[in-house]
Amino acid sequence: MCLYRKINSLNVKRSRLLRRIAAIALALAILPGTVLRDQGSPWDNSRRMTVERLAVPTEAPRELGPFRLRGVWNLASRDGLFGGYSALVALPGARLLAIGDRGGKLEFAEPPGSLAPYRMEHSIRDPAEWSAIADAEAATTGPDGEFWIAWEDRKAISRFSRDWSDETRVFPNALRHWSKQFGPEAMARMPDGRFLIVSEAFAPDSSEVEHETLLFASDPTVGGKEHRRGTVEPSHGVLSLPEGYRPTDMALLPDGRVLILLRQVVWPLPMRFSSRIALADPEELYRTGHWTGREIARLDSPVPGDNYEGLAIRPRTDGKLDVWVISDDNRSATQRTLLLKLELDPQDLPPR
Repeated sequence: MCLYRKINSLNVKRSRLLRRIAAIALALAILPGTVLRDQGSPWDNSRRMTVERLAVPTEAPRELGPFRLRGVWNLASRDGLFGGYSALVALPGARLLAIGDRGGKLEFAEPPGSLAPYRMEHSIRDPAEWSAIADAEAATTGPDGEFWIAWEDRKAISRFSRDWSDETRVFPNALRHWSKQFGPEAMARMPDGRFLIVSEAFAPDSSEVEHETLLFASDPTVGGKEHRRGTVEPSHGVLSLPEGYRPTDMALLPDGRVLILLRQVVWPLPMRFSSRIALADPEELYRTGHWTGREIARLDSPVPGDNYEGLAIRPRTDGKLDVWVISDDNRSATQRTLLLKLELDPQDLPPR
């Protein structure tokens, strides 16, 4: 979701003064950029995209922990469906799928090299629904090529067929009390078919460290054709993260653990973001109802700072992993759509 709306719903513990300052600061930060992006250059819906590789050092800074930075690319387009990417999925054939806040999806080849052929289109076929169902914040895929998207504003989950021609949408009871501004932000399908969905909101009285987690025993959209809210009821758990950081995406590691992408908005102007990567083990959640994400990397310099919200993992034939991270530009000229390529050797991760 656009951060302007999120900031207007700051945690209840923050003072009213800070809330007003934050809202004003973000409005000032985003508004000029939006004007610059639109003025004199209307979106042409041409489906054209430019890709620029940024010159950044690729040595191994201490802040990146077990990761190695292998490349940073700036993606740009005037197309109306481009930008706002809040979820990232690794597809077969060395391709990536980014899902935007407004439901637009971008499929492209992994860099380095050309990203073509790439494709931009809406995830929902019916244009009449584009404004009614929006704000995609999390996505995952299954072994048969189907896709799931979590919609924060509508508190809904959709399952799409491999070719996106068929959709099953549910509005689970368990999401009804979640905030429209801080709803389902990270989602992953486990190898055994279970689903994890994590709220961006801080749990009450948690000192800004705990986030509600839903554990579905199977596909949450089961029964969605007959029952608006589906027929699979989840169990509830709690995810603990570094203080003040919210989850923005997560992806499954080959050993069953997950990497969780974290973000904190740094006040005031100029608007800045602090991002982290945490490691968590769902087995903790299964056993106790509580699991913990432990920081293993900081996306600080030489990584360009931005609003990183999408995370995907690609296993390689040599046993290492390519970890891809994408930023949400909030459709503002003052931010960018950056794509990071990180390399990870699973042997460098802390043991279970």
